[in-house]
Amino acid sequence: MLLVPRRRRWRGLGGGTGQVGVPTLLVSLSRANAYRDIGAAVAAAPHGAVVVVEPGRYDGQVVVRAKAVTIRAAVPGGPPVLVESGAAAPAVYCEDAQVVLQGLTLRTWSADAPATVSALRASLTIESCVVTGQAFNAVLCERSTAHVRMCDVSGMRRGVAFVDGSGVVENCRLWDLDEYAVLSKRDSQPTVRHCHVRDTDRGFDAFEGGGGTVEDCHFTGVRIGAVTAGGRSRPTVRRCRVSGGRGSGLVFSGSAGGLVEECELTDLEGCGVEVSGGAEPDVRRCRIEGVGRNGIYVSGARGTFTDCDVTASRLPAIAVVDGAAPLVRGGVLRRAREDALLVRAAAGRYTGVRIEAPGRYGVIVQGGDPTLTDLTVDGGEAGVVLDGAVEADVRLDGATIRGATSSGIAAGGAGRLTGTNVRVENAPVGLVGTDAIAITLTDAVFSGGTVGVTGAGEAALHLTASTVTGTTGSGMLLREQSRLTLRASTLRACGGDGVQVETDAPVLVDRCEFVDVAGESVRGADRARVSVTAPEQPAAPVVPAPGDRAGSADEAGVPARPTSANVDVDAVLAELDGMIGLAAVKRDVRTLVQLIRVGEQRRRANLPVPPVSRHLVFAGSPGTGKTTVARIYGRLLAQLGVLTKGQVVEVARVDLVGEYLGSTSLKTAAAFARAIGGVLFVDEAYALARTFGTNSDFGLEAIDTLVKLMEDHRDETVVIVAGYSDEMVQFLATNPGLASRFTKTIEFVDYAPDELLAIISALAGQHGYDLTGPTADALLDRLVEAVRDPVFGNGRGARKLFNAMIERQAGRLGDVPAPTAEQLRTLLPQDIPAADD
Repeated sequence: MLLVPRRRRWRGLGGGTGQVGVPTLLVSLSRANAYRDIGAAVAAAPHGAVVVVEPGRYDGQVVVRAKAVTIRAAVPGGPPVLVESGAAAPAVYCEDAQVVLQGLTLRTWSADAPATVSALRASLTIESCVVTGQAFNAVLCERSTAHVRMCDVSGMRRGVAFVDGSGVVENCRLWDLDEYAVLSKRDSQPTVRHCHVRDTDRGFDAFEGGGGTVEDCHFTGVRIGAVTAGGRSRPTVRRCRVSGGRGSGLVFSGSAGGLVEECELTDLEGCGVEVSGGAEPDVRRCRIEGVGRNGIYVSGARGTFTDCDVTASRLPAIAVVDGAAPLVRGGVLRRAREDALLVRAAAGRYTGVRIEAPGRYGVIVQGGDPTLTDLTVDGGEAGVVLDGAVEADVRLDGATIRGATSSGIAAGGAGRLTGTNVRVENAPVGLVGTDAIAITLTDAVFSGGTVGVTGAGEAALHLTASTVTGTTGSGMLLREQSRLTLRASTLRACGGDGVQVETDAPVLVDRCEFVDVAGESVRGADRARVSVTAPEQPAAPVVPAPGDRAGSADEAGVPARPTSANVDVDAVLAELDGMIGLAAVKRDVRTLVQLIRVGEQRRRANLPVPPVSRHLVFAGSPGTGKTTVARIYGRLLAQLGVLTKGQVVEVARVDLVGEYLGSTSLKTAAAFARAIGGVLFVDEAYALARTFGTNSDFGLEAIDTLVKLMEDHRDETVVIVAGYSDEMVQFLATNPGLASRFTKTIEFVDYAPDELLAIISALAGQHGYDLTGPTADALLDRLVEAVRDPVFGNGRGARKLFNAMIERQAGRLGDVPAPTAEQLRTLLPQDIPAADD
């Protein structure tokens, strides 16, 4: 066959009238001078030709190599053109070619065929086609670009697979598939848009580094996850709807990440969003409703969840478990059938979350160290609960709890609750502390209800600058062996006593006001261990005589800042000393305290006060106690009069770095403003100096802003930056102002195996368990092995190991009809999990 000059029609066997200058070949089962076989026509077609196929059934594989060709149905939308392959090979195979398929029905009959349509190093376009058959994949795109538009893919094991490929799948129906509708593997970056996916295990599956974009799609009847990402995958998902199915909406695992925006996840039997195994997605402005499990489930992972609303979930709206540490910002959790927010043996920061009408508790913490900021809870049995089964360390900075039917805040166990700016309204009991819990609140208000604050067991309650008002009974009630330190607080309009003491433990009521209290201000004030100090009267102003120099602040009746002479820092230092290990850290902190004390004494003696660097670098591995020591340090500085409040505001890169030009300085300033009067704790501060795609300079902008704010508020705020030792050295070198402001580094060394054993022994004692001699020996051997693992996690790893021992003991005793108290208390060597469990 020969090509004639341009602009003449090309003719040959099967030739026909086509687009001017474009060779056209005809395939027909009935016409004369037409090809009977599509493969033969393609083999004969020159580069750039169009193969027009009349309706009928065409058997045999079509192979296109090293040429450009279009294969299309002669009658679009008419009787079908069936292209079928019965062999273990694709119906259409493209290699180093440019191929367009239009209006065809493509089918394979062999289950050993890799795909119905396969492309290798090719450019493939499939439009208005039906793709089905028994092959592994409907379309396999390897190192190729594929555009699949307005197609129907169904009745197969797998849909469209991209392996080191790219392209677009749009306006398609993908349904009745065993495994996935679209796969993105390795370095693939496909775009899937305006598609309807139903009745498949996974809608869009990304793994081994695959990414891509999924937008404006509808998923129904998904059995595992509408979008699943594993390994190093980073998909982007926007404006998708997921409804009805046995699986979850979005599933992230391994080290996967990615961005999710403005999706609706409704009526699923699984979770709305499920994150595990170290994954770290960024999920924004999603609506989750009516799911059979959790709205958001995070296990051993991180991630950021911004303005996500969860309504009517059967299990807790947000569940954070097993060492997870997400950042949750904003969002409304409505009508959860159980608890709204569950934190179990996990951490994380939760800012601006609003909870409405939970079935049980607004927030329940079962171990871990979460920080909750600007929390609002309306309704439920209780607002915030520390259930005490596992030790917890909870920070509550700004909370409003209204209308709880049992208690506003209920905390038990051997943990700790620290908070500022807490408001509890119209709960029968505002605050309940039991067991050996330690509660420290500043600027708390409990209004309405029967009793404002109740202590029982051996609870230790410390309230400063707080108010109890409008109770029908006593403002505060201390029972059993509970302790109370109440400073500079007000009890107003109480129907019973102001403070009702029924405990033999120490009670200190210092400089408090009692207004309109029906009973006694402090009932039981005559008990041996009860101390009541009246409020200080303001000093009369000193009027200087004519001609005299104006007096100092002290002389003029303005109270000086509190000093080490009138505060109790020893109790806080004792708390520091009670921490296991950290000998060098304790020594450094004590040295700083002594320097501040001596400096104050020199100031009062009119001697020069040497400068003391209060900003610190905490260098060390995760789980070595840096956050806990930072909180103790803040309280010490407040009691020494260096800081006015002593609160600790914990932030990381995500809290300081914005998403667009100019937003970083605003976010950094807002975080710093929350810390004024206290401590700003920047965890993993070295991440600010790292390169993260297009916003790498934003981290450096945060550092610059931070340096300026430290100078502007040098007497009001202390900054602690924390992270790995080597990375922190590099961090300080990124800005000349950092090294001059952070002149003191405290090293947190990893715990030794015997120290980790002491931590687990202490946890066991706190929770009523005994370690036998053989158990302790076996546990020490296990810890010697564990510390060699760089991801063990020090103290966090020890707590996780202890929790695993409890679970294994429960499994061991589960078949024992009536275990004895000794059996219930005793942990045996077989309760210790192996390293690979």
